[in-house]
Amino acid sequence: MKHIDEGENQQMREGVSRRDFIRGATLAAGALGAMGVVGCSPKQDSGEKTKTSSLGDAAGTFESDAEMTAGSDGLVPDTSTDKTYLPRRGEYPTPKATAPDQTEYSCDVLVVGGGLTGLNAAYAAAQAGKNVILAEKSTPGYGGLSAWPSCTAYYDPELDADMDTWDQYMRNSCDCFANLNWEDAWCEESKDAFRRLKDWGWISSYDRAADTEYWVDGNIYHDDLKGYKNSVPDRRKVFCEVLNDNGVKVLDHIMITDIVESNGACVGAVGLHYQSETFVSIAAKAVILATGNGVIKPMGYPIGSDTYDGVWIGYQHGLPITGLEFEDFHMTTSYAPSNSLTNNAYPYLEPIWPTGGTVSADTLSKYKGVNERYTEFANGFSLEKNDVTLMDGEEKGAAASVASQNGNEDDPRKGKMTSPLPKGHVYGAATGMSVHTAAGIWCSIDDLTCATPLPGLYAAGDGTNGCYVGGPCYGAQRGSTSSFMSVQGCHAGTYAAEYADTVGDVTLPADKVEQLRDAALAPTTLERGYHPEWIREVLHSIMAPGWMNWGGATEETLNAALTNITTLRDLVQGKVYAQSGHALRQAHEVQHLLLAMELKVRAKLERKESRGHHYRKDYPMRDDSYLHYITETKGEDGNVVFGKVELPERWTGDLSAPYTERYPGPQNPLDAAMNYPEAKK
Repeated sequence: MKHIDEGENQQMREGVSRRDFIRGATLAAGALGAMGVVGCSPKQDSGEKTKTSSLGDAAGTFESDAEMTAGSDGLVPDTSTDKTYLPRRGEYPTPKATAPDQTEYSCDVLVVGGGLTGLNAAYAAAQAGKNVILAEKSTPGYGGLSAWPSCTAYYDPELDADMDTWDQYMRNSCDCFANLNWEDAWCEESKDAFRRLKDWGWISSYDRAADTEYWVDGNIYHDDLKGYKNSVPDRRKVFCEVLNDNGVKVLDHIMITDIVESNGACVGAVGLHYQSETFVSIAAKAVILATGNGVIKPMGYPIGSDTYDGVWIGYQHGLPITGLEFEDFHMTTSYAPSNSLTNNAYPYLEPIWPTGGTVSADTLSKYKGVNERYTEFANGFSLEKNDVTLMDGEEKGAAASVASQNGNEDDPRKGKMTSPLPKGHVYGAATGMSVHTAAGIWCSIDDLTCATPLPGLYAAGDGTNGCYVGGPCYGAQRGSTSSFMSVQGCHAGTYAAEYADTVGDVTLPADKVEQLRDAALAPTTLERGYHPEWIREVLHSIMAPGWMNWGGATEETLNAALTNITTLRDLVQGKVYAQSGHALRQAHEVQHLLLAMELKVRAKLERKESRGHHYRKDYPMRDDSYLHYITETKGEDGNVVFGKVELPERWTGDLSAPYTERYPGPQNPLDAAMNYPEAKK
């Protein structure tokens, strides 16, 4: 790279990126303040074409990416013809927008993430009388996973089992890893959360998708994509309505790139309005990370913006990370693995249907333990099993609620997704994603406040708070994730508001903000480097094979993957390149994914057993010497430091009981043949 003279350094200090400087500052300064970023309205394309680099087609310059910005119609123009085309990856480039007219903010409580957790956190903090800002990478309700729930659940003490039976059910179905403290909170508060979501209009009864004009069966041989349209009133718009009604200031298309520490406490955050490549800072008395889960790239689910942002932020600030070794369980099809319409579309276009949690002694005796699945995965993905598209009627294709399955037809929570669907039969629809509600920043055994060890910083929601409410397998309750996110979000908002009352006015240290600004915009200052989409493709190729997840990882395959990940990490360090705002967001996201996948593989190596949705082919049975959570913290030397969180007996059950009593249900034959002779009886 060429030498940067003092004049260029001065330009960079004054807020002009190196790329803009070498382009000759083509944007007029007067145009930069034309549009604000506050609110829930979509951004309009400025109409200005991105200028190409003067570097020609030199290797590594990615000149063509100057034209990889979508217009307001979501399509990318092909300047060589009169046609437009869809981007080559699963994620549309974000349209450009002019810079916001405000770049510095302050508030009592900052919520990072606009999904169900962030929505409820912002609502609770606002109800406590606090000045609340919510920053979202997309638009609230439309990013990450919160756009896609198909059902929700709640506990009713008049309909469900007593708490002792419930505890037993959670221990059995969640391999003794379920956080029963959070389960207590869910049982007590989930009914109110359900009512709140229903009052907001998020849960409603509509006609089934199969009876609408948009119905398409999703079969691979039918190309009509109308079915992707939401066939019922758009439930996602509820998010913005609730936020606006409660006075929450929404900053959309803002990616928070880091939090700001001062005097040992979190005092705010910084980020990017990436559509315009504009740096933003937010001073806050309390910050709630509700950033969602992570996935390497969309394979069977449209979740391209979930990238473990909260895990990266927490780890960089010395906070313990847990739960990454447990894999997401969702399924796709072998014949159309990347077509989200094939078997994953219509549950998310229909209404949110309520599903109950009725549990009885009969339920416990019939529960099929997670280990039953290992017998199928030990020899690969078993593609021939259930390799059938079920389109012949409602009952075959419908997913009935727990309440309906348990025979209580008077349960008001009974319901089902009523449109027939093709059958998914291959695990791995979301490569790299950890099982719901298990992974994230570890707070503590007794914590229900969502407070992290860093004062002023709170972690909440799927993939951000590693609370294990559903254990390592999400085997307990259909619909509990959306419900629990609402409960935990309210906890975070309530306690963050209380903390804010104890804090005086906060300001962001200028030197730290300048340092974080340089880091946030660094990918735009490179003339050449590694494109984030290439990094993501390489990372996906490392993590996607069956020998890394459900197919059964071994010491050999995990160590090989770790070597590849750390080699890739070191190769691209400081060389991730972005020539558009969309790529700038991706440049940060792939670095978050690189860290998360490294931590995932290290945790899988550390857990030398099979438990929940973690399967080791070389350690195919449960080993109760690993009956603890594993944490990973950044050491002073930058290396991973492992820790153990020992679990209370209430969570684990009686460790002296016979194995078949501790883990009822069909067992992996390898369990009986190896360490547990009592399982033969």
